[in-house]
Amino acid sequence: MAEWIESLGYLGAFLGAVLEGELAFLAALQATKLGYLNFYYVLLAVFLGAQVVDWSLYLAGKHGGQAAIDRRPKLKPKFAQMSEAVQQRSTLLLLAYRFMYGFRIVLPTLFGVVKVSARRFALFSFISTLLWVTIIGNLGFFFSGSLLYALEHIQTFLPYFIAFGLLGGGLAFWLWRRNA
Repeated sequence: MAEWIESLGYLGAFLGAVLEGELAFLAALQATKLGYLNFYYVLLAVFLGAQVVDWSLYLAGKHGGQAAIDRRPKLKPKFAQMSEAVQQRSTLLLLAYRFMYGFRIVLPTLFGVVKVSARRFALFSFISTLLWVTIIGNLGFFFSGSLLYALEHIQTFLPYFIAFGLLGGGLAFWLWRRNA
């Protein structure tokens, strides 16, 4: 990923934000730390890529989301719950969705389906993405050296992590079966 972003430059950071998200953002930040790219241009490219994704999902939800839900009757009760939650907490969700891992695709689509106005979505999407790019960009730049060091040395400890994970998973399964 880092080589891809390095070879494509800011276009790579933009496409990485469109196609992947945080991992591509961190790779682009590492390229800035190594001196291949300008930090502020990377932030701009990632911001624009994130906005393209958000608006694509919002417009897809606005123009075809309700028809997709109508074709799947099992989704209607869950959709009703989610749309009620969005309407009750729309401001908070509009500001926070960028930081909610796993919901970055669902929520902009849902905002379109529940008819959050384009003006309201534009304002809060801009603010949320600006905050996300600024916070994650600065933290990622600051900690990318530590992250790379950890990734380089994880091979040494990987067998221990795997063994601990298997042992912990086995113990949890045994306790669950014992109490079931």
